[in-house]
Amino acid sequence: MKSARTARIPRSGMVGVIASKEELRIARSIQTPPDFFELRLDRLLSLQKSDIAKLKSPLIITARHPAEGGAAKLSRTERRDLLSKFLPHAALIDIELRSLSALYEIWQEAGRKKVGRICSFHNFHRTPALARLQEQRKRAADVGADIFKIVTRADAIDVLITLLRVLRLQSNAARLCVMATGKFGAISRLLFPECGSVLVYAPLNRAFHDGQVTLERLRGLRHF
Repeated sequence: MKSARTARIPRSGMVGVIASKEELRIARSIQTPPDFFELRLDRLLSLQKSDIAKLKSPLIITARHPAEGGAAKLSRTERRDLLSKFLPHAALIDIELRSLSALYEIWQEAGRKKVGRICSFHNFHRTPALARLQEQRKRAADVGADIFKIVTRADAIDVLITLLRVLRLQSNAARLCVMATGKFGAISRLLFPECGSVLVYAPLNRAFHDGQVTLERLRGLRHF
């Protein structure tokens, strides 16, 4: 497991999502690890520090808010404690834009410890207007986010184009990670990294939302 201080974000870096004990087992034994592993701490409530010792890629930690896909209805204190426990082992931390005020102490601590900071927004039902997404990106940049992550639903080509326009608009704000779920979810994971999205996420075992693609399948598609 690499130190947060030595981790770098490559162009279109690949993130393998660990959200179960089975995926943790897969991550430990995978021959060619992705650029990062994301620990979904809201789905790994019994995870111990010893469990991650053999992981060979830098870690992204998150304890997802229930309104944005979190598995457990964790309180602010429970989420804070999970993030605090694993922060010393993290290269990046992901906190939702909606959670910044509640978890600002952890956000600030991550900055002091030189842990990269991802501010995220997830909407698995729809995609907001372009102006709204740009506004959220600016808010993320204003609080010091290194990356603003957007995950929204795209069942129509015009919605996919809206997300593509977010990527194509030049800005001095935070770098972008953009993905879709729904009908055009898989396409977004192939197209958007070529258009400037800095990370692409893939579950190691099974998808939780339609349009997600497992790491093995995504690698196969990218080398087709």
